[in-house]
Amino acid sequence: MKVIIIEDEFNAQAALKKMLKLIDSNIEIIGEYGHVDVATKQLQTQKPDLVFMDIQLEDGTGFDILDALEEIDFKIIFTTAFNQFAVNAFKFSAIDYLLKPIDPIELQDAIKRAADSILLHKEHQKLLKVLKENLETQERKIVLKTTDQRFIIFTKDIIHLEASGAYTTFFTTTKKIIVSKNIKYYQDLLDDRFVRCHQSHLVNMKHVNGLYKGALKMSNEKLIPISTRKKSEILQLIQDME
Repeated sequence: MKVIIIEDEFNAQAALKKMLKLIDSNIEIIGEYGHVDVATKQLQTQKPDLVFMDIQLEDGTGFDILDALEEIDFKIIFTTAFNQFAVNAFKFSAIDYLLKPIDPIELQDAIKRAADSILLHKEHQKLLKVLKENLETQERKIVLKTTDQRFIIFTKDIIHLEASGAYTTFFTTTKKIIVSKNIKYYQDLLDDRFVRCHQSHLVNMKHVNGLYKGALKMSNEKLIPISTRKKSEILQLIQDME
């Protein structure tokens, strides 16, 4: 996580910097600024994920900086000296803030909330990009979500799918991915390159290298069974490919 600190009190700046390094070693402090003009210029050129912003600065306020920016694409945690009016304003606005002197436990909680929010935002931007590409191009990508991460892959790189109850395993040109949706969902979703050759198998015909002992030999050397009911249809498809 790339972090910028905007704070004009040296001791407060140093204390926050020290706490951040102790709390999370993945935090990279890319800038520390104490004046409105300098901070504004740096935020326009640097790409922080998170900004700790003092409200009251020597030559203006944190809001002067935000007003001068064309786009705010970073998460903000305001820092402020105790003022009940300001605290109530933050609570009503549901914006993250920390009271000075900053409590390490409250700082840790704020960073966790910010990290989760940044991750969700980046994930959303990534999914929007996939949607845009799928609408504009013929070669589609598919988003596959596992229990702990997402994969974005070209459908042309899917070799075959294998069912296991409510789960489906994707075999691609580079990896194996297990997702918690049944194979019928993907049979309906994927294009006609993908054929259900067996109750438990969906194959990408572009990755079929031929027949071997009554099974489909795939580009990854796997042998995929063909059900009796599907045999004539699959044989015809193979002939059409030749």
